[in-house]
Amino acid sequence: MPPDDLLQGLPPILPDGPIRALILGSFPSVQSLERRQYYAHPQNWFWRVMAHCGVVVDAGAPYAERVEQVCTKHLAIWDLYERVRREGSGDDKIRDAVPNRVGELLESRGPFPILLNGRRLREFRRAFPDLEAELIALPSTSPRPLHWNTEASRSAAIEEWCAALGLAGEF
Repeated sequence: MPPDDLLQGLPPILPDGPIRALILGSFPSVQSLERRQYYAHPQNWFWRVMAHCGVVVDAGAPYAERVEQVCTKHLAIWDLYERVRREGSGDDKIRDAVPNRVGELLESRGPFPILLNGRRLREFRRAFPDLEAELIALPSTSPRPLHWNTEASRSAAIEEWCAALGLAGEF
């Protein structure tokens, strides 16, 4: 990648009307960028978690249907960073990150809780040092963390997500 090329992230998924919660990842994987879909890598647990928690009916449904169901629940999906320099898909490889305009979204459509996919509290505070928001740090849905490798830790991670989504309103 040439040194001055920044990868461009995806536009937010925003419901019509109120936002009950914003699910905020870090930056799309290579596969997500190629497919122009949030959490497109088949090993990412995001859509399975959303199905388990009742946000979507079927984690394997066409992407447009899942997006529509997310919006019906008045949830938004976006990423912390709009543009980054990165080799591969690992968050540990992110450099020269440009934050998305989360503050503007909160100002225009908030208040709402922000559910941080991957417990990105430090990164969020670095990107938005003065932003006042309710932050809920959740386990990453990326296949990399070990909590997806055992039934007990996977169940605990899913339950943590479901509890946080419960804060966003009844499903």
